Amino acid sequence: MFAPLRRSLTAAVLFAGLILAPAAQARMLVIGTISDEPIKETRTFLPFARHLAGQLSGEGFTGGDVRIARDISHMARLLQTGKVDIYIDSPLVALAVGQQSGSRLIARRWKKGIAEYHSVIFARKDSGIGSLDDLAGKVLAFEEGFSSSGYLLPRLSLAENGVSLTELDSPRAARPASETGYVFSGDDENTIVWVLHGLVDAGAMSLNGLKKRAGSDFESLTLIAQTGAVPRHVVSVAPQTPAALETAVQNALLQMDQNSEGAAVLKSFERTTKFDRIPPHTQKMLEQFQAPVTALIGG
Repeated sequence: MFAPLRRSLTAAVLFAGLILAPAAQARMLVIGTISDEPIKETRTFLPFARHLAGQLSGEGFTGGDVRIARDISHMARLLQTGKVDIYIDSPLVALAVGQQSGSRLIARRWKKGIAEYHSVIFARKDSGIGSLDDLAGKVLAFEEGFSSSGYLLPRLSLAENGVSLTELDSPRAARPASETGYVFSGDDENTIVWVLHGLVDAGAMSLNGLKKRAGSDFESLTLIAQTGAVPRHVVSVAPQTPAALETAVQNALLQMDQNSEGAAVLKSFERTTKFDRIPPHTQKMLEQFQAPVTALIGG
């Protein structure tokens, strides 16, 4: 009397399995970055993530999504646990994330049409600061702790030039006697305003960013140091990414600017011009940065 019931249950289970199997196999391509503005960054990255996922549909991806990390350690955990497949960010931050997670660099991003940039240390022309030696007893503003152009690159350059830094609680704190104090402004525009209004003595950011944000005030500023060039942005893949998938992702990125649809997506993605391979000399330079970045941030 139970045979018909068993047959019905078996058929139902098989039918449910046929329906659920494709959903279980569905895989989202998740792209991540680090930011303290998750909503804004998600809106910026999502169209790009969805387009790239479409280009990689042959690899089993059925859609694209975005994950925004709070900081370097958070992004490292997301990559290690497979919650982020591709990580896009500034190069020195990417090195720190790679040290903690094992992620690998695979491409350079021409963000806003720029392949590489320099960071600069700047002050007001009437400040009496003309060189790094003059920063002793002064206060310098960096952007934030996970900024390559506004913190990591200029800080490493200062260390190479023997400038001793000490962090202060606020820009109004007492100036150090002989070391150079530093604070975080939270934003490049704040850094410029703080320097112009004398809240801090000097600031650090990318040269392009300074020229763009300072506008006519740029003429009242003096550059007291400039770093070497590093990539504007780089792309990393999660440590467990198979070699075949890594190659597929890299190829999809390199080809994206070669058709009208891809070029339009790139333009909407913060005016990205293209992705290309990291030049050998740049790769070597980034490798040289790995040890000091790890020493500064930890790994």
